[in-house]
Amino acid sequence: MRPYLFMKLQSLIFCLLILAANTSYAGWFSPDNYWECLLDNMHGVQSDAIAEEVIKSCKNEFPFHKRVFIEKKRPWFGVKTASQCVLKHGKKTPSEIAARHIQAACYKLYSNDE
Repeated sequence: MRPYLFMKLQSLIFCLLILAANTSYAGWFSPDNYWECLLDNMHGVQSDAIAEEVIKSCKNEFPFHKRVFIEKKRPWFGVKTASQCVLKHGKKTPSEIAARHIQAACYKLYSNDE
């Protein structure tokens, strides 16, 4: 009986650790706000016309009040600053409009502390 309880406790602790690690991204597999929507969908956009459609789509999905007050991300892994975010998401984006919106989203979501 004791090994069964020990395994159950291990499973519970593992699940709690996984949930705690993912709390920094509330949407998990989809964007949680307008700025995340832009970052998820602007990467690699080839033309300004497509960039405008992505912007319109994100605005429709996230009304104005969800675009204003966003808490800055403080991730443990990966991108940590706005500059790193711009380089990661905007490097292979030929559209000027897309690149500018990626830059704005990065500075909205991440601090600029180096």
